[in-house]
Amino acid sequence: MRGRITQHCKHNIARGRALSVTLEELDTRLSRLEDRREIEQLIASYGPAVDTLDAAGIAALWTADGSYGIGPDVILSGAQEVAGIATLDQHQGYVRQGCAHILSPHRIDIDGTEATARGYSIVLLHDAATGQWRIERASANRWRLRKGATGWQTVHRQADLLDGAETARALLGWAEPTGATR
Repeated sequence: MRGRITQHCKHNIARGRALSVTLEELDTRLSRLEDRREIEQLIASYGPAVDTLDAAGIAALWTADGSYGIGPDVILSGAQEVAGIATLDQHQGYVRQGCAHILSPHRIDIDGTEATARGYSIVLLHDAATGQWRIERASANRWRLRKGATGWQTVHRQADLLDGAETARALLGWAEPTGATR
């Protein structure tokens, strides 16, 4: 590969073509890869942050006015309210019991400073009586993200249980699901 790039550059120089176009193309491709990697890291950071009750870490993943829809009925508004997950009795009970929020690799589509990511999440809970782990829930996820001065952050995440409902499947599809917050 390196030899082909070198040969391509020498060929362009011999023909009097500027290499800046090639370098600009490489810079654009590198920027896209860096953006994708940053989004992947953001999504991967969610599970460890909620499993360690790291409210500041959770809040950092969202824009100040970002939101998190949990099923059709719960909307957490603002980074601080989303971070409040760490203080909920039910969530703290999960952590004491032993839990793991695991997110699959997500399909990421980037359009400038806006992005959408779609994928799955599962929550595993430890059963102290049996020593076994069980799946507490499995959800479809759609993240809307925006790149700002500090990098990529979540504008909205919608997570719906994979219980056969069309809304969960729609989150994984490429068409926008119905509903103002999704």
